[in-house]
Amino acid sequence: MSETTSAAQPRPAGHRLRSARRAFLVGLLVAGGLLMMVPFLWMIMTSLKARSEVFSIPPTLFPSTPQWHNYPDMWNALPFGTFFFNSVKLAVLNTVGQLISCSMAAYAFAALRFRFREPLFGLLLVTLIIPFQVVLVPNFILYRLLPHPTSASGNWIGTQEPLWVGAFLGGAFGTFLLRQFFLTIPRELADAARVDGANPWQIYLRIYLPLAKPALATLAIFTFMWSWNDLIDPIIYLRDLPTLTLTAGLSLFQGQYVGRWPLLMAGALVSVIPMIVLFILAQRHFVRGIAMTGIKG
Repeated sequence: MSETTSAAQPRPAGHRLRSARRAFLVGLLVAGGLLMMVPFLWMIMTSLKARSEVFSIPPTLFPSTPQWHNYPDMWNALPFGTFFFNSVKLAVLNTVGQLISCSMAAYAFAALRFRFREPLFGLLLVTLIIPFQVVLVPNFILYRLLPHPTSASGNWIGTQEPLWVGAFLGGAFGTFLLRQFFLTIPRELADAARVDGANPWQIYLRIYLPLAKPALATLAIFTFMWSWNDLIDPIIYLRDLPTLTLTAGLSLFQGQYVGRWPLLMAGALVSVIPMIVLFILAQRHFVRGIAMTGIKG
């Protein structure tokens, strides 16, 4: 009888308040997620409309008859297959370059002892506050002075090298991200390997890199996304149509086919699909890497 009476008692006011607060937060997040999906849904629907429907008043969300031919029309208007391949190639090269160079630099700053280590790391962090627009002109002058044997201009301008070679020279953000993760790895593992005769290079390859897979996956996603969405650098350095990336190709398409918004939205959708697929496949590593990358100094 006492158990039945106890079960029938109402829940405390604090528990009801926490439940209501949680329901409100969940509802707010769901509403925010749906709101952020509206532009994406509009892009999909616009890519399937006829040109006259895009400018109809009042505007309509769904096309009267889906125009599936917009996608092959867009793909054949310019060599988007070549643009897509160039974007994939440059994104992969930038990702590999950042993973190699940043992990090596982060390992040095986190695990090795050398003179001026902390001031050099502080100087590296200072570069994070420098806007990328500041270095556009110096980089352009540098690449114009570097000789290139196969370029028509004789230098790096007009080639794809300026878009990926710098990734193999390291980056402040990637070095900082991986260093913070490396600092969470117990030093006893490296000390034990050192006692067994392992050198710093072996410790880096066999201990630090395998344990840093979540952070490496996070950096890979960021780098691939930044390289894929980059528009300013391809516009500045690339000249010929076969060397353009997908973002530069879409910019060129917008200039040549003014007002053909269904085809432009089809191209934008094609360009964003790889990013969505990449995040879906790697979201577990992405979230884990962000959660496990501490702020230990």
